[in-house]
Parts: sequence; C-alpha cells; structure tokens
Amino acid sequence: MPTYEYHCKECGYYFEVKATVKEKEEGLNIHCEQCGSENLNQVFGGFAILGGQAVNVKSRESQNGGGCCSGAGSGCC
Repeated sequence: MPTYEYHCKECGYYFEVKATVKEKEEGLNIHCEQCGSENLNQVFGGFAILGGQAVNVKSRESQNGGGCCSGAGSGCC
C-alpha cells in the first residue's frame, strides 16, 4: 500500500498516510495529526543513491530542531 507524506502549513508537522491508489484518486479526507488542520501540502521526497543504498535527502527542519547540521556529528548533509 502506498504511503503519502504531508506537511501541515499551520504547525509545520510532517506525517504519513497509507492509502490505496484508488482511495487517493477518490480523495482523502486528511487532517494534521498534530493540530487537526486541513491546510496541508503533499510532500514529494527526494532520494539519492550513495554507495548502493537509497538515502532520503529531504530535510525536516521543523521536526529535527533546525537544519541538517543541528547536532553532533562530523559534518553537514
């Protein structure tokens, strides 16, 4: 079953919805899981192939505490 990702324009929360293609085509009644808003954008992810593995390169600044360089580690994205 496909997974569709959404971003709430009200509170900045990202979440996923699992639905069949038929359900998606018929229209989903989706609300933000955090604040209940219907003001949403569907997110289309970006992926890169690094060393034979698919890596999600999308940044979720609002949920990760700000940017991809927001903590421990030897470097940025």
